[in-house]
Amino acid sequence: MSPPRPPVFLLAVLLAAGTTYAADDPVLLFLLETKKAYREKRWDDANAALRHVLELAAAPEREPEIPRILPAYHFYAAAVAWERKDETRARAELARYFEYHPDATIDPSMYPKSYTIFFDAQRTEAQRVHPRPPEESGLPDFATLSIDPATMPLYTGDPSWPESAVRYLLTDPERREFATLPDDAARRDWVFRFWKKLDPDPSTTENEYQVEFYRRSQYADAHFSTETVRGSLSDRGHVLLVMGPPTYIGRSNLLRSNDPMTTLQSTQTAVIRDARGRTSITRVATTGHGVTPGDIEGEVQNWYYRKDRIPKGVPFQDLQFTFFTKEGYGVGVFQKDAREFLALQRATRLLRSGS
Repeated sequence: MSPPRPPVFLLAVLLAAGTTYAADDPVLLFLLETKKAYREKRWDDANAALRHVLELAAAPEREPEIPRILPAYHFYAAAVAWERKDETRARAELARYFEYHPDATIDPSMYPKSYTIFFDAQRTEAQRVHPRPPEESGLPDFATLSIDPATMPLYTGDPSWPESAVRYLLTDPERREFATLPDDAARRDWVFRFWKKLDPDPSTTENEYQVEFYRRSQYADAHFSTETVRGSLSDRGHVLLVMGPPTYIGRSNLLRSNDPMTTLQSTQTAVIRDARGRTSITRVATTGHGVTPGDIEGEVQNWYYRKDRIPKGVPFQDLQFTFFTKEGYGVGVFQKDAREFLALQRATRLLRSGS
C-alpha cells in the first residue's frame, strides 16, 4: 500500500490517469486560482474561486470526476475557512476531506502552525471508529409510515394546486401554463398528465412516485407544521420531499457565538481595495454590542445524508442540511450552503427527468 499523499499533490491528482484536463479547463483553472489566492492571503478571492469549483463540479458531465475534484475542494475550503476565522466550517470541510484521505498529512512549512495543529487534531478525530448511527436517529417512524389514501389529493381542478407541496416539482413554464387553463376540467386533466409523466412504471395501476411523494408530504405535515407554516411547505418538508429521509439527524443549541444573525448585527460594511486595484464590499467587526458568548438562542438541526441515501445522480459522497430555529427568525429555517443547495436543485431536476 502506497503512503498517503499530502494535499500539496491534490492538484496533481486531478491530472492523474483516468481524467484528462485541458490547460484551459475551468475546474483546473479555478483550483489553481484558489491555490494562488491562498498563498497570497487573498482569502475572499480564494473563497470565490472555490464556489466556482463547486458549481462546475455539480454539472452532470462532471460526475465521473467528482472523487478527484472534491478532495481538493474540501481541503482548500477548510484552509481558507480557518484563515477567515470560521472554525466551524473548517472542521466540517476537513471531516469531508478525511473521508477521501483519512491518513493525509501536510507540510508544516507551508501552512500556519495553528492550522497544522488543527489539521492533525481533526485527522485524529476522523480516525476514531464510530458505529453507524441507528436508523431511529433519523426521522422517527418514517420507514413504517403507510400512506393514508385520504391524503392523496383528488383532481378537483383547484386553481391553487401549484401552491401546494407540488410547488417543489413544478417548473416556471409549467406554472404559467397551468395559470392559463380555462376551467376545472382542463386543470384536472393537466394534473393527471403531470403525474403520469412522473410514473416510474406506467404498466401498473399505481403511480409509485406519486404515492411516495404524498407519503413524505403526510409525514412532513404531521411533524414539521407550525402555527404559521404547513409542514410540507416548510424548509424541512422541502428537503424531505426531494431528498428523502436523512441517514441521521444531529441536534445542538444555537449559541450567540455561532449565530449568523449575531455576526451580521456586530459588523458593518466597508469598501476594500485589493492589490490589483479591484474594490469589493465586505463586513468588518464593530465593537460595543455586548455579545455574551454561550447564550442559547435556539436550536441547530443537521440532517446528514450518507452516500446510500443520496439520490443517484447527485454527485456528492455526503451532504449536511442545516436548519436553524430561533425566535423571531423561524422554525427549521434552511441555511442555504452552496453545496447542499446545489444538491437540492440537482435532485429536483433528476426527479423531473424520471431518474
